[in-house]
Amino acid sequence: MLTKNKCPGSGYAEILIEAGMVTTGCLQSVLSGKAYAKALFCLKSVTETLERLLFESFMDMQQNTSEFNSTTLMTLVSIASRKTLEDALNDQSLMDCIDQYIRFEESVRTGVLGKTATFWLSVVDHLRLVMMLLYSVKTNNLMLFHECCGQMAELFFAFDGPNYSR
Repeated sequence: MLTKNKCPGSGYAEILIEAGMVTTGCLQSVLSGKAYAKALFCLKSVTETLERLLFESFMDMQQNTSEFNSTTLMTLVSIASRKTLEDALNDQSLMDCIDQYIRFEESVRTGVLGKTATFWLSVVDHLRLVMMLLYSVKTNNLMLFHECCGQMAELFFAFDGPNYSR
């Protein structure tokens, strides 16, 4: 699993234990991926937290420079529908904020917030890729599946162990 090879010594195991998501007895099963459902749940939860912290950091940096209509975004989050999505996509201030956030993420990848933030953002990026791969399998989307596999090639070769790239 992604966490066993990418996150040793990063504090990930301690986060899971302190948050009460796993016990010390099942920790190794979660980290190795043997307890697949639990491992995926833990990874999703930690990733959600990291994304929220990143967005909070972005909003703190942006509070003096730009304001957008958060009502449109909050409506989309609370009442997800085609209409609220169209309203959000038509709100130019929200689209500008999203563009700024994407640029902010890119700057974090280059080290603006330090090496720790860069590392954890790479974990988030790899989880997004794994989730897209799972989505492609569930929806039988062959094009997306091949795209994800192509982007995952570096992960297949990066870690010491069996090579599943075939």
